[in-house]
Amino acid sequence: METFYFGFLCNDALLFCYSFCMLMFSLCFYVFYQCNTTDNDNGNHYMKKIFVYCLIALLSVTIAHTISFGAKKEEESPFKKGVKYFYQQKFEIAELLFQEELKNNPENALAYSYLGDIFLYKKRYDGALQLYIKAMELNPKSAEDAFRIGQVYYYKKQPEEALTYFKKAFSLNPQLKFAYYHIGLTYLMLLRDKEKTIESWEKFLAIAPEDPQYEKIKRVIELLRDPKFVLPPPGSDVSIEEALHLGGIVLDDVQREAQDKKAGHETKKTKNKLEEIYRDDEL
Repeated sequence: METFYFGFLCNDALLFCYSFCMLMFSLCFYVFYQCNTTDNDNGNHYMKKIFVYCLIALLSVTIAHTISFGAKKEEESPFKKGVKYFYQQKFEIAELLFQEELKNNPENALAYSYLGDIFLYKKRYDGALQLYIKAMELNPKSAEDAFRIGQVYYYKKQPEEALTYFKKAFSLNPQLKFAYYHIGLTYLMLLRDKEKTIESWEKFLAIAPEDPQYEKIKRVIELLRDPKFVLPPPGSDVSIEEALHLGGIVLDDVQREAQDKKAGHETKKTKNKLEEIYRDDEL
């Protein structure tokens, strides 16, 4: 398939060169003819009309092939193909194409960003972080890349760095309202700070009243305000998601039950459900 495209583009380029040369030849011939004839002869008049029509036709062909060749060249660039495969979730092919693009065009900030998304999807956090940082060096006003850097730090369990970049993302683009959801999530899941979680999520609800998770987040805030509710410590067999469902009142009993079950080598509960309340897949 690649050979076919290459051959097609070569033929197109040759046709363009041929048309251009013919155009120049016809133009030179017409000028020469004009310099050596008079306008008194009908034959000369018809010849001139024929030359004019030929010039117009060749000029049209040359322009058309110039536009066509440029469009095909842009359409078949590694970056364009990489984006296409990325949204088809064919990440292995997309990764190779973005790497090829960066060899040819190392200043393409979007290629770094897309490649970072692939690394983040594969949980190659250190690699993703370096790619997003490079993208931001090339485009310092990219709120999306700042947000992704915050995500990487969140997954690496570095809350302070995650908070810095989530806040930066929102300051660069206030339309990224979900950045404040992730600020609250960081305070809750990594820092176990009830007050900061409430403060962040209240701000999120204030700026995003249309959010489909509005009522769920509001209920979580109400539960966090309950003085009886105690956040389970890091490493607890009871996840925060489970504690929120239980309402905190029977937390101690559940912890004892979890300790009893631990003897049977039951795996620890995960926090995935709470973290999936609000995902950022639309990016």
